[in-house]
Amino acid sequence: MSGEVYGLSQCDSCGVIYTTDPPVDVKKDTYSKLQQELYRADKPQKLFDRIYYHMRFITIRRRTRLIEELTRLKKGRLLNYGAKSGYFSSRMENRGWNVTSLEEYHEHRIFSLEMFHHRMLELSEIDNLPAESFDVITLWHIFEHHSNPGKLIDKLYSLLKSNGILLIACPNTDSYDAEHYGTYWAAWDVPRHLWHFNPSSLMTFCKKHNFVLMYHKRIPFDVFYISLLSEHYRSRHFKVLKGLFTGLYFWIRTNRHRGKSSSIVYGFRKISDKQ
Repeated sequence: MSGEVYGLSQCDSCGVIYTTDPPVDVKKDTYSKLQQELYRADKPQKLFDRIYYHMRFITIRRRTRLIEELTRLKKGRLLNYGAKSGYFSSRMENRGWNVTSLEEYHEHRIFSLEMFHHRMLELSEIDNLPAESFDVITLWHIFEHHSNPGKLIDKLYSLLKSNGILLIACPNTDSYDAEHYGTYWAAWDVPRHLWHFNPSSLMTFCKKHNFVLMYHKRIPFDVFYISLLSEHYRSRHFKVLKGLFTGLYFWIRTNRHRGKSSSIVYGFRKISDKQ
């Protein structure tokens, strides 16, 4: 979070919440760079970074298993939109997938090339990709950042094969932790997050763009990370303990109520014949 105040409004037709009067791209870039070292760290030194490093490994392994279960494919063509440092893309390549990665930041693209020998494309190069060429497209905590999600999802529709799968992971505004922390909820993350979804609003939004929801599941570790950050913004004392215990409490509750999870991954199938 930037520490600055931004307004939120809600779309009457689909229920999506959006950040009003966000900054220009140059200013957004400044905020985004605050997180880049954590994403890129290959040899973390601090305890929090080491925990994040191991949780990332587990999360990427879960993502791999999810894709192979949903597609019933062991190999295929995957587009990773907003690939960050390339850890997930590299793992999928190592498992035999043909992976195309798109990433906004030059630093991430260089890191991926040097670390994994995986060349990423700039976001603008999406227009050069052939239509109906991907079995699955992934957006891991990227969709909420895009300035025009309607235009983006229409483009992704054109790139998916018939009955292809679109995976979107994003924070959930209806989560227990969002209700608990209110304006201090770290996953609002304004102005970097331009759009804010719950299961109903994202399903309605994607349905308008010819995708049907086939799967949704909680992202289990996000509640701890978001609770720790939220306590950092809200509390003066015992921030780590409060964040861990709050995250554990909501993690237990969402075992039965996944629609109240801090973050959710959604699987949408492309509707081949538009109505």
